Amino acid sequence: MPDDTALLDNHLAFLAAHRGEVRRSAAGIEVVGESAEFSAWIPLDPSAELPPGTTTVRLVPWSGAGWEQRLTAAGFESAEVLVHMEVPVEAVEGESMAAISTDDDAAAFAEVQAAAFLDEDEPDYEWWRRMLVEMAVKNYRSPDQSLYLVRVDGDPASVTLVLRTGPVFGVYAVATKPAYRGRGLATRLLAQAQRDAAGGRITLQVIEGSDAERLYLKLGFRVAFRSPHFRRP
Repeated sequence: MPDDTALLDNHLAFLAAHRGEVRRSAAGIEVVGESAEFSAWIPLDPSAELPPGTTTVRLVPWSGAGWEQRLTAAGFESAEVLVHMEVPVEAVEGESMAAISTDDDAAAFAEVQAAAFLDEDEPDYEWWRRMLVEMAVKNYRSPDQSLYLVRVDGDPASVTLVLRTGPVFGVYAVATKPAYRGRGLATRLLAQAQRDAAGGRITLQVIEGSDAERLYLKLGFRVAFRSPHFRRP
């Protein structure tokens, strides 16, 4: 039976590299995000004390029994469920893609992320745009990460990154500019992730019930485990 804690460790490595800081203890894992929406506490002991000031709790199969009842009694409400998925690694034909290797390409990588994920009318749009550039520039040189960029006629069009922790290869930041969707660009990037993961395991995370979950199920991904979120209003 595969060790699904290795999938969680990969996800936490991504959060530590791109979204903030991860602090571990026997009682739980604290994620301190650059943005509050990424901050959360993950209990690892059914008898652990809820840290003061916690507003988001993520449960995993190793949290232990009774947490949903405890959180509800403490005034937390059920929120989204993050689904950790895995797909069998298969041999992929075709030419390998090169990961980005310059600051300019890192900025182009972040440009695609901003176009795919952000709304320019959001009040924190500029903060997010700057952070995406900073994170891409900081991380593309990491020996444990590969950031991939597909251009169409020179225009940055689609991206993903692959982060390695031991035998696990996590796929993150899958994004395509709206003008280039439906052309199979993300499929090309996922094929490269398969090449990267030869001999290992591939994982990613999606929101339960989302279009992304339905897409990845069609692509052969299976649910490894669910991570329900609870938030204090």
